[in-house]
Amino acid sequence: MKRTLLKWLTVMALFAIASQAFAHHGSRVSYDLTRTVTLKGIVKEFVFVNPHVYITFEVKDVQGLVTEWATETDPPIMMASRFGWSRKYLKPGDEVTITVWPSKVGAPRGFLAKLVTSDGRVTDHSEQPQQ
Repeated sequence: MKRTLLKWLTVMALFAIASQAFAHHGSRVSYDLTRTVTLKGIVKEFVFVNPHVYITFEVKDVQGLVTEWATETDPPIMMASRFGWSRKYLKPGDEVTITVWPSKVGAPRGFLAKLVTSDGRVTDHSEQPQQ
């Protein structure tokens, strides 16, 4: 009986671990990695939390209409170690130029390829995509 219970618990633990691995399915699958879009805008929100860093920004077109865009990138620890990002890297109101791999379905969102701040800081993340 003890051995059966131990085997059952072991199998359940393995399933739990495997399901967590598959649950994080990879963000890049939602984006068109064959092209990029570059936008200038104003940061509305900068969310520096797991599992991905998110930036929401407003882009004004030539008629003055504002579209809210969102971009995601890697986890905070990766952005901190590779590019020196922190919770204070961006703040609402910052002017940015952002290049993204756009959504495959045409939504105003993308995966970050490059970010340039108004003071000239550059995050070149363009070597990242993999399909």
